[in-house]
Amino acid sequence: MWPEAWAQTMQDSRRSLLWWAIGIALYTVMVLAFFPLLKGNTALADLMQTLPESLRALAGDNLGTPAGYVGGKLLSTIPVLLTLYAALQGSALIAGQEERGWLEFPLSQPLPRGALLLGRTVALLTMLLALGLTLFASIWLAGQVFAAPLPAGRLAGTVALHVLGAWLFGALTLALGAATGRPGLAVGVGAGLGTGLVVVQSLASQVQVLSDLAWLNPWKYALSDLPLERGANAWPAVICLLLGAALVALAAPAFGNRDVSQ
Repeated sequence: MWPEAWAQTMQDSRRSLLWWAIGIALYTVMVLAFFPLLKGNTALADLMQTLPESLRALAGDNLGTPAGYVGGKLLSTIPVLLTLYAALQGSALIAGQEERGWLEFPLSQPLPRGALLLGRTVALLTMLLALGLTLFASIWLAGQVFAAPLPAGRLAGTVALHVLGAWLFGALTLALGAATGRPGLAVGVGAGLGTGLVVVQSLASQVQVLSDLAWLNPWKYALSDLPLERGANAWPAVICLLLGAALVALAAPAFGNRDVSQ
């Protein structure tokens, strides 16, 4: 039953997904187009070493190399963009439609609420994976054009860490929306926590407590562990995937039992 809910959600969301994909692709090309100006620039590397460590953590240390430039100038902002997309979509799929009275039709069908929630959860993950594929293709192709080639395997692993990190906060938003029916609360918690942890991770090298707890932050593995240079660890991505699924599963009983306004 849930595949029907998935297909309908993908159909309804295709236009917004397309525009987000186009925006990410254009942003990627725009950023990488400036790399030839910085490639091999030793003066810039020396300047970066004079900056405080917190600023270097945000901008990257090796902007003259493809991996350092892509990681420091492009991928450092992607967690915020993907988290915002995931949170906005996650809040809209159940709670947002309920607030607008658009759940009346799907709930009137012989479709269990659990199947509806599952279908829309899988749709959210599918949309994020589609944006991840767009991001991967854009970086790889633009890298060939602008003399910033990257190993496909490391790039794929890095993009996976970003996508599944955003998925965790999108799933949290979807779960809160399904459990409470309050889209504003859901998107505030999901987007606020996801983007706030990006800032926290940028400060971790300067604050000992944050550094000690950094292993709990999913953005540590995508940003601070330099997966483009050192290779990505698959386990953080798998854990984010499973935690996101678990959050939605925990919200399913509340969604199934509460009085959904129509």
